[in-house]
Amino acid sequence: MIIGLTKSKTKCSLYFEQPPYTESILNGTDPVLDGDLIPITINEENGQVTRADKTKKWYSYAEQKWANAVILKDGIEDPGPNEPIEESDIESYFVWIPRYRYEIFDEGNYDGLTTKTNKEQIINIEFESKDEPVQTGSKVGQWLTHPAFTAFNTNGLWVGKFETGYDGAGSTGAAQVNPDNEAAAIEAANKVIIKPNVYSWRNIQVAKAYTVGRHYEEDLNSHMMKNTEWGAVAYLQQSEYGSHQSVRINNNSSYLTGYAAKNEPTTGYTTTNELCSNTPDACNEYGGATPGSDGTYNTNYFNKVSVIASTTNNYTGVYDMSGGAWEYMMSGMDDNSTGDGKTGKLSAGRHNVYNSGFKGKLTCPECSENGIEVNHEITEVTEGIDLPTDERFFDKYDYSKSYITYNRGMLGDATKEMGPFQTMKYGTQSRNVGSWYGDESWFVNSYNPWFGRGGSYSIGTGAGLFHFEGGIGRAHGDRSFRLVLAF
Repeated sequence: MIIGLTKSKTKCSLYFEQPPYTESILNGTDPVLDGDLIPITINEENGQVTRADKTKKWYSYAEQKWANAVILKDGIEDPGPNEPIEESDIESYFVWIPRYRYEIFDEGNYDGLTTKTNKEQIINIEFESKDEPVQTGSKVGQWLTHPAFTAFNTNGLWVGKFETGYDGAGSTGAAQVNPDNEAAAIEAANKVIIKPNVYSWRNIQVAKAYTVGRHYEEDLNSHMMKNTEWGAVAYLQQSEYGSHQSVRINNNSSYLTGYAAKNEPTTGYTTTNELCSNTPDACNEYGGATPGSDGTYNTNYFNKVSVIASTTNNYTGVYDMSGGAWEYMMSGMDDNSTGDGKTGKLSAGRHNVYNSGFKGKLTCPECSENGIEVNHEITEVTEGIDLPTDERFFDKYDYSKSYITYNRGMLGDATKEMGPFQTMKYGTQSRNVGSWYGDESWFVNSYNPWFGRGGSYSIGTGAGLFHFEGGIGRAHGDRSFRLVLAF
């Protein structure tokens, strides 16, 4: 404990400050609280929040109970330890992902499609302080410090517990906001909420989402999630410290956060809403709901059944990582401006109509779109937001015209190691899937140079923690983003 001395005009007295709770298995990677972050515990029966006493046990990774914190709305005072926090007072929820190394289980040498297998397994991890030597393994059986933590040299990351929402949006359509320019995106950062039962912020270009993320909590290095950070959550989930099972899809077609499908889908995307009661061997059901209420086919966050959609199978985990909206990552492909496909900048997008909103070279200006007039003479976006130069805030992948050269992935990003891959047919729809839970697997290429993760509400078994797919970077009604704090 810390002993201090206070003085007054009449007396001196000693006070005792208890040290914060720590968990031995974390090896010094216990949650770091700074800025407006307030530690919380969550009632296991109803999801209600209490302000944690950080000197007492408020998390246990050994028991799959991850540390959670909230940022309160402006003007709301910290209620103090062990006091309840009203849901209406909360602006954002975050979950602590401690720094770790993992034992490499697949080197990811997949350069095409073959035949998938069921390769789900427990991923061996060991929590590792930033003061320990970085592990640099590259072969099966060797250990690698997960790259999500070395980028910022932190003891962990605070990850948005839900997809990012748009404050004040009272409908699915109202949460579709693409700011006009960089200044408007900076201003829009004050609309961020990260909560259950809110409409996911969608229809926003990657450049605008990136700008919103960087200006949400600048002092805490807030930013749009990257592939490697998604992978850090996914691998922790698949370890003994997470649920290590298929995470239930959020099949809420209204894009409400924190929802869980009542039934596990048994087939991938078929373009139709196939009810499990009618076709149990080929079901892919989805539907909307009123915020905070259960739907016909799904349950809301405050119904404790929803924890099947959490990475821990309890209220302390991360939600919306399977289904919901398809989440853009701040992870894209090299623009091939140098001709070697490796040393250029991030691509701005496909062509002059569909792109990320960043300035830069287009990867497929010659591409055509059905019913969309494309100016094929424009090969570069010259107006927009400057691409970031700080490599901590993005992942960049080698250029290719192929979406099946999976070996371009990075160890730890939950793409490269998820093979082998094959094409499967669901009804009339063909989909590429990987060997982890049959999640859809399409790598970025010149046609779709920006990564998205998780899949959307309607794609059944193809959605999940190990779903990845290339996108254009454009604003789209089914695409959202997630925020991370790294300090």
